[in-house]
Amino acid sequence: MGDRYFKLLAISYCLVLSFSLTAQNSIQGKVHNWTQGESIIAYFGMFNGEMTRLGSINAGGDLQIPLDPDYFNTFKKIAEKEAAGAPPGWSMNYKTVATTFFCTYDETVTTQNGDAIITGLPELILTDQNGQKEQAILYAVSSPEVAGWLRSYGAESISPGYYLSWIFIESPAAATGECVVPTYTGNDDEMYEDTTVMDLKLEKGWNLLKYEIAETFTSATGKSYASKTRVSRLEALPDDVQWVAVDY
Repeated sequence: MGDRYFKLLAISYCLVLSFSLTAQNSIQGKVHNWTQGESIIAYFGMFNGEMTRLGSINAGGDLQIPLDPDYFNTFKKIAEKEAAGAPPGWSMNYKTVATTFFCTYDETVTTQNGDAIITGLPELILTDQNGQKEQAILYAVSSPEVAGWLRSYGAESISPGYYLSWIFIESPAAATGECVVPTYTGNDDEMYEDTTVMDLKLEKGWNLLKYEIAETFTSATGKSYASKTRVSRLEALPDDVQWVAVDY
């Protein structure tokens, strides 16, 4: 998806996990060199700031995030509660397959069951064991460089790599196509083609997605941009996946 969509923080320390997806019931792993003690993995409401516990890391570094089989209804309750405290004029809209996987430049991406609602895991915020102090965020990536690029909203240079996300869908769907968006670098009239390739067959329930930065474009200024991203569904986690913890 190029430089347009991503969030992350400047890297302060990197944690590599042995990691597994257990029958799509939970995400489990071992955080090596973990020194922060017990931690809650949480989400905080945008308007009310209310914490929702997503998982935990114990003092030994063991990570666990349960994957709720009824996640959409759970998320809906959280969203409705959040909407009650929203400012005037704000409305709640659920993402769908069609509004998540699309091309802003033309109609080159096609979907099946495009009205299917998509939810997913938000940013994985690490707090202290009481859920009071926000300490860091965990991300699944191929390298700390990818994490830094995401956090900078594409302001930093990037090399080929990937990051992962988990989405939940109530019924099978698909998204296929290649989206090519002419993009200015900000260096006078210099441009490159920001290409996203999708070939997704999504299953009911949880789906693990891989966003692979396959090619980059280097500007005359020396900065590198993600110029080709492949989005695919994985059956299992890559062997080389890393989790990067960044200061919140």
